[in-house]
Amino acid sequence: MVNKNSLDSHGTKLLRLFQKLMLEGRRHYQSDLAEYLDCSPQTVMRLIGEIEGTVGTGLEIGTENRRRYYQLKSLASRRTLGLEFEELRYLAICHDLASPHLPQQISARVEKTIFELSTLMADPDYARRNDAQQQQIGFKSKGYIDYTGHFKHIESLIDAAQKRNICLVDYKANSQKEAKNYFYAPGRIITMNGALYVRGHKVSKGLAEKERATTFAIHRIQDVTQTDKTFNFDATIDDEGSFGMSWHEPKRFRIAFDEKTADYVRERTWSEDQKIEDQEDGGLILELTTVSERELMAWVWSFGKLATLL
Repeated sequence: MVNKNSLDSHGTKLLRLFQKLMLEGRRHYQSDLAEYLDCSPQTVMRLIGEIEGTVGTGLEIGTENRRRYYQLKSLASRRTLGLEFEELRYLAICHDLASPHLPQQISARVEKTIFELSTLMADPDYARRNDAQQQQIGFKSKGYIDYTGHFKHIESLIDAAQKRNICLVDYKANSQKEAKNYFYAPGRIITMNGALYVRGHKVSKGLAEKERATTFAIHRIQDVTQTDKTFNFDATIDDEGSFGMSWHEPKRFRIAFDEKTADYVRERTWSEDQKIEDQEDGGLILELTTVSERELMAWVWSFGKLATLL
């Protein structure tokens, strides 16, 4: 189930998870959090690890009836809202991380909420609230997409995914002169390479039967209309951890990189099951899984003579 305020980026998930733990002072089970964030239990564990690194012993981790749970402890030193300055600063950093992928309307709401929290907290440290408002992390991009004008499409798609409503999507593909209409069951919105995409399934006209999995670029959607028809299947596409967006069954590839690009490749995760073999000449061989061979080829070709598909 997709949460209405989720855009499926790492920063957004981290921010929403911390907010839920902070504002709801109770035990939260891992399986429930995975459903709330629309991700795998392994992803929840990774996010919890980042939060634990900040709050330390303030986060309780345990097991109840064979179910793992997480709970922020209530400390006497905490004030009414259960937050301290360092946690507020951490929320501001999470917002900075997520902001490149957020429409202006959402980013402004999060920024306003952080400011209001900082002014409400009765603690001398909050005289430093201006520090929490200053952007801690910046981004430099060769090009970006402004999603402010697409906000209503994003909201409509997320709402439809939550209610499992079939949508009529007007979509203009890159090579098309005119937009085409599609009956569509949205699954989730993801971010990749600075762009937002909705992933789901086309459905038969007037029916709730899914056809092939389909991904639409949000900025190429011209209109979204929710119908009164619903679908009863899981419209999400689960290829988390593989290179690229899903176009086919997972395939395995090996790529040799020159020493000039070895550090760049080694410092990043390209698929969760990747393997790296260092070579005597300073280069390396990267073995990974992809669900988009065409996208992988384009990526390899972008390195020119510095990368070779084996």
